[in-house]
Amino acid sequence: MANTNYALAKTYYKSLAVKVYKFGGSSLSTSEQIKNVAQRIIADCDPGDVTVLSANGHITDWLLSLAQGQDQFAKKIQEYLEDIAKKLLENASSFCSQIERDLEKIKKYKTANVINHHEVLAFGERWSVTLVDEYLKQNGFAAKAIEPTKFLRLKTDNEYHQFDEEFAEEGLAALYSQYKKEVLIIPGFYAQDKLGNVTTLGRNGSDYSATVIAQLVNAESVTIWTDVDGVFTADPNIISDAYKLEYISLCEAQALSELGANVLHQKTVNPLLNCNADVYIKSSFEANGASNGTKISRDIKDTQTVKTITYKKGLNFIVINNLSELNARKIQQILLIKQLATYAYSFDRSMGRVSFYAEKSDLFNVVSVIKSLQFYPVVNQESLALISLVGQNIRQNRETISKFLSRLERFNIEQIHYPTNSHTLCAVIKEENAEYLLKDLHDTFFLLEPSIPIIVLGYGNIGKQFINILVDNKKHIESTINRSLSLTAIANSKQYAFNNKCLTLHGENCFIDLNDNSNNQLFEQLKEYKNKELVVIDLTASDFIANLYTTFADNKWHIISANKIAASDSVLADEVESKLASNKRLWLKNTTAGAGLPVQASIQKLEESGDEIVEISGIFSGSLSWLFGQFNSSVAFSKLLKIAKDNAYTEPDPREDLSGNDVIRKIKILAREVGFSSAIEDFEPAIDNEFLEGTLDEFWSKSNQIDQFYLNQYKNAQQQQGVLRYIATLTKERLKLRLQIVGQDHAFANLNPCDNIFSIKSKWYNDNPLIIQGPGAGREVTAAGVLNDLCDLLRKA
Repeated sequence: MANTNYALAKTYYKSLAVKVYKFGGSSLSTSEQIKNVAQRIIADCDPGDVTVLSANGHITDWLLSLAQGQDQFAKKIQEYLEDIAKKLLENASSFCSQIERDLEKIKKYKTANVINHHEVLAFGERWSVTLVDEYLKQNGFAAKAIEPTKFLRLKTDNEYHQFDEEFAEEGLAALYSQYKKEVLIIPGFYAQDKLGNVTTLGRNGSDYSATVIAQLVNAESVTIWTDVDGVFTADPNIISDAYKLEYISLCEAQALSELGANVLHQKTVNPLLNCNADVYIKSSFEANGASNGTKISRDIKDTQTVKTITYKKGLNFIVINNLSELNARKIQQILLIKQLATYAYSFDRSMGRVSFYAEKSDLFNVVSVIKSLQFYPVVNQESLALISLVGQNIRQNRETISKFLSRLERFNIEQIHYPTNSHTLCAVIKEENAEYLLKDLHDTFFLLEPSIPIIVLGYGNIGKQFINILVDNKKHIESTINRSLSLTAIANSKQYAFNNKCLTLHGENCFIDLNDNSNNQLFEQLKEYKNKELVVIDLTASDFIANLYTTFADNKWHIISANKIAASDSVLADEVESKLASNKRLWLKNTTAGAGLPVQASIQKLEESGDEIVEISGIFSGSLSWLFGQFNSSVAFSKLLKIAKDNAYTEPDPREDLSGNDVIRKIKILAREVGFSSAIEDFEPAIDNEFLEGTLDEFWSKSNQIDQFYLNQYKNAQQQQGVLRYIATLTKERLKLRLQIVGQDHAFANLNPCDNIFSIKSKWYNDNPLIIQGPGAGREVTAAGVLNDLCDLLRKA
């Protein structure tokens, strides 16, 4: 008859669709919080459901201190719990007397020197359950406090999946046959060992109690109320953009638990592998229990997608040499039994070496356990962090792996680890750089992938305008290229701003944290980027910077040039391009010939399509185009020249324009693009050489003579019914540059101020040349052209 009743009771509770709820100690710290928990039990629980409770607040820590001899904690515990009871219960005297008796019992254990730490710690959960149970009954709710030792018994000395299931079934059958109309309120964190003594279940023991009970009663669901509202894409305390996940799979939850996630301990997840319960992680601090939390289920909705990124810091790297594979597994198993977490555990058969990472707080115990097995671990590194991508079968997604490895190239990674499961990708990095990597990966997989680091050299007129454009159009640019802009440094010859995370842009006031750059100190900062992808934007007119292009190429950095010096030096340009090509890097220089005009891009497309360039002619200087377009003798030429300089139409030294040097560089750049580099050079300045000699101050002192020179040129053009234009002509045979007089009906005569014009003759555009015309000078168009190059590069890189 007894066996028949047992069988019926077992069938009864396993068919109930029991719901299990667990409340953490942080949600039971005050009388008001306990009332809130009780109200949720009343609202959510049906007869037969189970509620598992942790100890109130910091009671467990205080009990441990008391057991270790710090007697002052007895009074602290008593005052704390009595205060809660008096605010919570109508008749608190019974509970207060019980606390007094329990603390006296602990005192006797200590006096007799037979103290059982497990028994002492278990009082915390018992007191918590008593408070909630008494409050529920006080409010007319059918609840029953149940001692977990009535049905939870370990079969071995450790608690990993070794519960006595026959004992559990008998105990649960007895309880459910007796309490069919009540909600069972059960202390978490402890059970009985194989000898019948109380034993605690270690870290996250109450969560573990809840999932073990869920497995034993074949629960429909488990809800773990904790201090976080579910699983997030990353730790929201570190990543402000992290957001909550509505759903993760059980495989993803298991992977998270193996990585030491605070919200899910490994042993908490293990019982769920053997039952069909859905799990919900919810915040106990959400008003009126409104939290939706995160659901963990066996159902798999999304695969090969990164769901979350974990971050575990404070790790030490441990190596054990001269091991067999059997001993390596033995060490891992014993550390697991001892509840000493290890991460990125790896065995190298060829070297007989085990390596793994352990938390600093566990280091002493880990080393002691290994030494007790007659092996001798070496702690090689400390202050490391493990950052891991987690998602169902992400290791089967080549794009995810490629993107992960690509982002890691930008950081100094200690190790890349591939766990045995297919749901995780891990990287170990020094702790000081870990949060940078975490943010980078979170942006990449959940927001916008950060661009490669951007270095801007030159902070004059064009540099400032370029930064302004970035500030004003940042969101639009990022949405266009589908990447976030990572501006890492801005520098001029005197100062630099640098942030390896990302500079905050403030328009022309972007120099916030300034550093001395008088001796090019920025390049010392950039040494950490050697052999890593980076783009240098050269907005200077500096020979020194141009001569560093080979170094940039050797460092595997992309280059964007507005500086014409390197691009116009055929030997230097060939060397730079050769190095860049071998390193699979790009050099974009579309603003070196036509500012924002797509001259080089158009030539490249013609040649790629099979056309052949025959001749290029035009006005390649926007500054001289403006000057000769404006000059009509009513205003002195030198005054117009100063206006042009102040508006950044000319180079900082206007003689670069008048000497033809600036145009000559453009001619050489285009000649190299179309294969005319060997042509005869026939260049003349736009002014007599005598005016170009000496210093810049001496040049300006000759303003009257310069004005007279151009007045004579203007009158000569008027007599011929023409206009002055500084014209370049490129053919295979000759590269020519002259100040010429052209007729009023010539294509080069009627230009808008600052316009460049390029007339391109080819096999296909011979009788009717391809004309490219538009602004060829000014900070706005040049900066816009550089930005266009940057966007093109970021799309390709």
